[in-house]
Amino acid sequence: MTSGAWTALLLLLFVIALIMDRGLLAVFALILAVATGATTLWARYCLAKVSYRRHFGTRRLNFGEETTLTLEFENAKPLPLAWLLVREDYPEDVELLTGDLQQNTPGDPDTLVTLLSLRWYERVSRTHRIRGIRRGRFAFGPAELSSGDVFGYQRQVAEYPGIDEILVYPKIVPVEDLSVPVGRPMGEWFAARRVTYDPLRFATVREYVPGDNPRHIHWRATARTTVLQSKEFDPSDTLALMLAIDVQTTPRSYEYIPDDLEFVISSAASLALYALDEGHMVGMCANSLTRRAETWSRVAPGRHINQANVLLSAMAALGPFRGQPLSTMLCEIVPELPYGATVIAVTSQPNENVYEALADLQEVNHRVLLLTVGRKPIDVPSQIPHHYLGDQDVWQSLDALELD
Repeated sequence: MTSGAWTALLLLLFVIALIMDRGLLAVFALILAVATGATTLWARYCLAKVSYRRHFGTRRLNFGEETTLTLEFENAKPLPLAWLLVREDYPEDVELLTGDLQQNTPGDPDTLVTLLSLRWYERVSRTHRIRGIRRGRFAFGPAELSSGDVFGYQRQVAEYPGIDEILVYPKIVPVEDLSVPVGRPMGEWFAARRVTYDPLRFATVREYVPGDNPRHIHWRATARTTVLQSKEFDPSDTLALMLAIDVQTTPRSYEYIPDDLEFVISSAASLALYALDEGHMVGMCANSLTRRAETWSRVAPGRHINQANVLLSAMAALGPFRGQPLSTMLCEIVPELPYGATVIAVTSQPNENVYEALADLQEVNHRVLLLTVGRKPIDVPSQIPHHYLGDQDVWQSLDALELD
């Protein structure tokens, strides 16, 4: 029955009670009218000035780390809410440790359901414990808020479109547990820092002596003095390391093997933190498609206090689908590499183009290292330093390690 018809029926009942001098019937009609008015008022204004917010203990989690998810509800009006139902999309790969999720049909996100009541001008919080069990960027929301009258006859529904994200960093393990020997080939680069001459730190000009690099001849000074002059640079003991991550794990770029992808990214992340701990500059490039449809992303080499978070955040957000081939990316990063930088490529799909790109980097005085993962070791040309990290069984054993 529509609200108009119900109102007309109550009015008719009240008039009949007055005509027939039935006081109890008239009182009953008035009670029903008051209840109807209260129900309509409740249903119309129940969600007015009702706010909903999410708060996280931290928005950046290490792999396997726990944090809090606090849901805050506020009713900023004199009308109380007999009930408030909030349903919001919950990411599948973030474990909910307290509370229950409503299972939807396959392919749809899980739903976190909260049912509570709010008095006038009351704020209520619900706190859950969550754990990041997979690397990635995970979204909470949107949410649907619904409420109504105390009898449940009418209700209002409002959308809360706000989406909050958290990042779960890749798993970090000691370099030794990645099956990368500390002695060779990594040890010769990650050993005590050596002094080199950085051409970006021009100091002065001096006369040329046999053995000087011909590329460092200062031709203007030579023309002015009529004596061959050579540039001199300040020494630098900082190793610049660029990690090139290949997210492609199958011959087809629109398919991927999750374990291989996580092994590649976890290996790169572990090496990045290891090198930063040694005091070296570390950067990253990856050929994953970005949200802005870019075919690769990069983080410039650095060793500032926040570099680890910048690198891990970038790696956490990497998707499984390749933008451009690894070989193309290796060619495009050359102009951005510091002089003498080391390039470590991590991939499960090396090919001839990758070998050629690494050889080209060697020709312009960059050290290179190719790290591979997959079912079995791959034959790599002898001039390319390389190391086989292992197959999926190795990754599964790494995944079972206890985290501090």
